[in-house]
Amino acid sequence: MSDKCQNGFEIAPFSDLDYDQMTVEIRFQGNPVAQLSKDKGLGNFEITIPSKFSPSDFNFNFPVDDFLDAVVSAKSLLTSLG
Repeated sequence: MSDKCQNGFEIAPFSDLDYDQMTVEIRFQGNPVAQLSKDKGLGNFEITIPSKFSPSDFNFNFPVDDFLDAVVSAKSLLTSLG
């Protein structure tokens, strides 16, 4: 049971033994991009983004709201650069 978006993204429930609660996986064109968890509560979702550019034992794992703030800031900076 997954939610396929028209923009190529897919949101799929995902059971990961590293987490206490269920997680969801975000996929783009069928490829995993990120995983969201609610282990720290409904108001404190965390996002994990694996990176092939980091050491194999390292994952980017941080609050979703912090990530969204960074995306908004990045878009603003990019816009101001012309």
